[in-house]
Amino acid sequence: MTLSIKQRAQLRAKGILVRIEYGNGSVKCSTANGDRYYTASDLAQIAKPGFFDRFTAWMNQGVAS
Repeated sequence: MTLSIKQRAQLRAKGILVRIEYGNGSVKCSTANGDRYYTASDLAQIAKPGFFDRFTAWMNQGVAS
């Protein structure tokens, strides 16, 4: 499983930089606390936008017009 560009952007916004995706489903990432290993499925769950992310995006639609 590879992470999409959108998922990578969401993770980057949360302070997780994806470095290497391994074939076995492990992913090496850099965080503020150093390098960590995650599973690709865990990162996909972390990358899902929360309610306030969607709410803020909705609120900004009217401002940008």
